[in-house]
Amino acid sequence: MTRFRIDYHPYVDGDLMDIATLIAEFAGLEAANRKLEEIEEVVRNLEDFPHIGTLRHDIRANLRAIPTAGKGVICFTVDDERRTVLIIAITYAGADWSSRVAERD
Repeated sequence: MTRFRIDYHPYVDGDLMDIATLIAEFAGLEAANRKLEEIEEVVRNLEDFPHIGTLRHDIRANLRAIPTAGKGVICFTVDDERRTVLIIAITYAGADWSSRVAERD
């Protein structure tokens, strides 16, 4: 089975920095690093299982959303022809992920 390639929207780095800062402020740097590792593991699993998650066509065509790291959400689309997964946004702690996705092209 050929794995899917993971691509990231340019703003996802900022999403991860925001998550790390939020967690580090309340629980420390070690806890923030653990949460980021949990998120990264879920993203890596998309290489083999890209069609998991709930489809949210109401927000964006072919959008999928999956929970991660307890309070997080990973939003992504799958391109079967190119065998890629595009991570559009990663949010945490009740952030409005649907609005964030809608803002990103």
